[in-house]
Amino acid sequence: MADYIRRIVSGNKARFKDGKLNLDLDLVYVTDQVIIMGFPAVGIEGLYRNRREDAKKFLDHRHGKNYWVFNFCPVKENFYPADTFDGRVSRYPFPDHHAPPLAIMPLVAREMRIWIDGSSERVAVLHCKAGKGRSGTMACAYLLSCDELASPPRLERNYSRREWAKIRADETINAIPDSEYSSPDRLSRAVLDEETSIDSPVLESVSPGPDQRQEKSYADALEHVLNLHTSRRMKPSTSDSDKVKQGVSIPSQRRFLYYWSLLLSREAPSHLWATELFDPSPTQDAILSMPVSQKRSRPKVRLTEIKIRMKEISNMRANLVRAANVVINKTNISKSTAQTDNNTHVWVSLARYDDDFVETLERWERYTRMDSGSDQGYMGRREPGKDHFGKESLGKLFVDGRWDSKKMVRSFARMGAPGEQSFVKEYTEEGGKIKTYLLHPLSETIWRDFRQELEGGEKEYTVKPEDIDIPASEANSMYDITQNVKEKGVVLDAGREVRVKLYMGQVFMGWLWFIPTFHMPQPPPYSDPPQPSNISSKFVLQRKELDFALGIGSSIIDVEISLEWLKETEVETVQPPARVNTEDEETAPEKVKEPAGIGAMIEAMATGDVAGVVEATQAAED
Repeated sequence: MADYIRRIVSGNKARFKDGKLNLDLDLVYVTDQVIIMGFPAVGIEGLYRNRREDAKKFLDHRHGKNYWVFNFCPVKENFYPADTFDGRVSRYPFPDHHAPPLAIMPLVAREMRIWIDGSSERVAVLHCKAGKGRSGTMACAYLLSCDELASPPRLERNYSRREWAKIRADETINAIPDSEYSSPDRLSRAVLDEETSIDSPVLESVSPGPDQRQEKSYADALEHVLNLHTSRRMKPSTSDSDKVKQGVSIPSQRRFLYYWSLLLSREAPSHLWATELFDPSPTQDAILSMPVSQKRSRPKVRLTEIKIRMKEISNMRANLVRAANVVINKTNISKSTAQTDNNTHVWVSLARYDDDFVETLERWERYTRMDSGSDQGYMGRREPGKDHFGKESLGKLFVDGRWDSKKMVRSFARMGAPGEQSFVKEYTEEGGKIKTYLLHPLSETIWRDFRQELEGGEKEYTVKPEDIDIPASEANSMYDITQNVKEKGVVLDAGREVRVKLYMGQVFMGWLWFIPTFHMPQPPPYSDPPQPSNISSKFVLQRKELDFALGIGSSIIDVEISLEWLKETEVETVQPPARVNTEDEETAPEKVKEPAGIGAMIEAMATGDVAGVVEATQAAED
């Protein structure tokens, strides 16, 4: 019964059956040395996920002491002590459904390489909660950094019985000569080798050599490893009409793998992670307290506008949105009833990972990068002996849970368009109605008024000097301020990740992660060689490129983000508005907290999208 429940929870993911141990696990071999599995659980959770004792029994029996576990779950999500697997555990946590901090990818890839290169018998075992998105992203990050194109497992023991039978059947078909006059003896030898052992390899033709890898671009390599992960992690389709779901299916995670492929190919912006090499000194034994020298200030961009185009929602869906907002108001946030007209406002919340957390990762990345005296070094390799900095150890970076015991992502700004100017209607050639929402920065004061309106109150928006997040030196007159409020935007570190979370009223519509500099003309304005003639950029993401655009989010057509480089003289004076201080968002005043996922759940369930309810709800609450 328990195995039946586990198979249901696994959904479309492939499982591994070990007949000798009588185990059926949510686990696959992506390659002979890379394993992905679901979270090793205990208690009630063990009834529908891998039982921890079963996972350990399997790994101990098959690999002895030659396995190392990589855990991507934050402490607040799931946790077990390292001695569960005899101390062979490394933690690199980031939240479920999210893109990772970019700098964590090289740290994981380098440690995996060091472990796997130590012996051909070694395996790296990756897991998150479901053993799909985060684990798949990091497995692909490692495989991209390898010198040769990754290939599927070549050993029989790393396949389930059914998989191996299919492989042998395919080999048999491929081995049959085209000529009808072929020798029967030759044919029988080609069909089956009776002395095939449990460790016998699959045909060598599946593994391109180093020379072939050199001829391929990293774009080709990225597509290859994503397809490899999908083919191994997901169940095969049962018919020609069925489409196999992607292993790494969250668009932002795939986008960050693309960024990582550019870093590996040395095609990424040259200013990214351009901190000069630094070493510990007798007075500096913590990497975060070490003075850092940079060739130039980190480039900044201004996010000036977000444009969201949506199909006009039907009356039924509009009523569902209003109903969801009423539920949110009555259960979580407000005592008042949501007003009909106020809860179709579209707005976004901007967030990023904790600044000290990302700074720590970036410093460890720079410190451990092999040949880091050059411009970019070897991104996929760790410099020998660089796993310690003073009294700190990279292996113990996440031991105390200081980065992942609370929310790891913090909101810092919001953009919206309150009032009658929130959207413009358009008409397609077919006559269908489309609404275009033009979103600009909301100051803290305007946001509070905007929030009050969303919750059912009425507020007149009046722009005041103190409402605008610009330096006092630029506020020369009331006229200048009111003119500049629409022209200015949210200032971002060009090399830092940004999450854009989309709402209609208080109902979650989806989100996206991006890093601005990868979408900007290069180099930045004050770099050498001279700046590009164009310092602004717009990039458009279709709905399929957004994360969890379910329910009301399925009405989104596309999202256009407008960015511009800041001049060097502006960098020191204009900084991103800091909405959240040092306190965690969970303890922030209730009237400024953002909506949770209940609205997404109600709307998605009511429209029949039950399959996406759980993920959309969890994502909205992260």
